[in-house]
Formats: sequence, structure tokens, C-alpha cells
Amino acid sequence: MTVRVEVAPKAGAPVEAWAKELRAALEARKEEFRAAMPKEKAEFLVRLDRIGAAANGTPAVAGELLLGAAKRPFTYTFTDVHADAEKLARNLRAVADQMKTSGK
Repeated sequence: MTVRVEVAPKAGAPVEAWAKELRAALEARKEEFRAAMPKEKAEFLVRLDRIGAAANGTPAVAGELLLGAAKRPFTYTFTDVHADAEKLARNLRAVADQMKTSGK
């Protein structure tokens, strides 16, 4: 499945850093994902919008997952960007498959 990680305009350096780590983690999962080429339309798009805090104060990255017409907002809490980007990448294929099956 082709994938692309995008960052919302003016999201800031922390979101860019998160995107960089997530891209690397997804690219390492060659059996599940292939990074979309610059002019290629990705099947699965991960859009990162902002970093805020969850109700308990833990940092959280927020964004949206898009697969065809299906859109799913998400918030992911984290403590270590590198480790948590790898965890998120491990789980994204199952989420993408679920979105493909359910259409949402």
C-alpha cells in the first residue's frame, strides 16, 4: 500500500519532527507500506495537524487518516517521538485495512 505523511501548513517544527519519524518508521515496514513518489497519489494519507496535550497532560499528536473516501480523525498520545512513531506505524496497516473494509 502506498503511503504519504503530510504536515498541515504552519504546524510547526515539533509536528515536522513527528512526521519525519513516522515517515522513517513507515518506510522501514517495506512488507506493509511503500512511500508514494512525489507525483504519485498515495492510497493511504496520514495528515498531522498539531501537537497538544491530552486530558491528563500527556503530549498528543492529532491528525487525520485518509483512504479513498474514508476519513478518520485521530489523536495519539506519546512520550518518546521515535519509539511512539514506530508503534503507530506498526498499527497503521491494520487501521488502513479496517478503513478499506468498512469505508470509514
